[in-house]
Amino acid sequence: MSKVYLEHRDAYHVPGASTEEEVAHALQRVAEAMESCDALVITAGAGMGVDSGMPAFRGNRSLWKDREVSMTYEEMSDDKWFFEDPAFAWGINYTQLEMYRHTLTHAGYHTLWRWTQTLCKPWFVFTSNIDGHFEKAGFHREKVVTCHGDIHHLQCVNQQCRGQEKSDNVWSAGVIPSGLGDKVDQSSLRFTDTAVLDQTCFRCPRCNSLARPNIWFCSDRNHAFWPDESDRRQAFIKWMEALHEAKKRVVVIECGGGMDIPTVRCEGEDAVEEAGVGSLLVRINPTDCRVPAEKGVGLPFGAKEGCERIDAALAARRSSASSGPAGGGRGGGARRSSSGTGRESATVHRRASPGSGRGPRQPSLGRGPRQPSPPKSSK
Repeated sequence: MSKVYLEHRDAYHVPGASTEEEVAHALQRVAEAMESCDALVITAGAGMGVDSGMPAFRGNRSLWKDREVSMTYEEMSDDKWFFEDPAFAWGINYTQLEMYRHTLTHAGYHTLWRWTQTLCKPWFVFTSNIDGHFEKAGFHREKVVTCHGDIHHLQCVNQQCRGQEKSDNVWSAGVIPSGLGDKVDQSSLRFTDTAVLDQTCFRCPRCNSLARPNIWFCSDRNHAFWPDESDRRQAFIKWMEALHEAKKRVVVIECGGGMDIPTVRCEGEDAVEEAGVGSLLVRINPTDCRVPAEKGVGLPFGAKEGCERIDAALAARRSSASSGPAGGGRGGGARRSSSGTGRESATVHRRASPGSGRGPRQPSLGRGPRQPSPPKSSK
């Protein structure tokens, strides 16, 4: 796990909901916030794909489990392999490309997409995933920020090879055919015949050097920027800045954001920290759902179940509203903390003032100065 994140962020967080009662109160808070917010941000890390049947990238459920690969994910995620061992580099990346192509998106994606249509809120997606599954599920590409790139696009390994236009530096990975899995040794994740990589589909159309995925590897010396990627990132940054300046209410639905490379977690935390009163981070994570005390709700579920439970809470709220007020509704009285931990604070909807009860302000680790270039990692 990121030591810096643990010390400067997580150390100031509180546990998410754990009991059924706490979960129920947390879901009610989420539904209220989603209905009343001014904007919706969906963020997702590697845990988002687990419910689709895809492996995680670290731990005993990783892609590398039970294979004869004696290195960590971070060691494998290095663009040097395209020079030193192309059969290994492309064996890994082709295996991932085929997995992402043929894996169906789970119901959680479709629930999220439906919210973007039915809640009538402006929205963006911010994801560290390179699988392209938000687009596959129907999200408009121009509203999906892929901070680590995506594996469905290629670039040249040659740093000196650049097109006349920046848009020429990246092209679709659709030129690489499916069905080459039998040429990859599944134990070592290597192409058994390097002649496969001499095919034009694995080559740069300008200089005939080897192509590589246009993703940010953990160690990367040659990621090619292109307008499609940077324009989406810049549009998201300007959109968030406008929301913050106007102190709008922002709800972030975070699905499967990990703590090893906490890019997604930091992005969501910063989004609500700088937003207006009533903003809320909804952290859906079965193991790590601690949240900022003032503007956070932690739900201990996988992405699919978490979205289903929130959807049910929204439906129940709509049903209650259509049948008229029952009981106190949204009036005063004892309120649960937004984290869902069950700690109560008597009174009203207004959140505590910034900085109260949180300890020193944590440094921002997610973005730093706002730049179009994403963090260096492929996952």
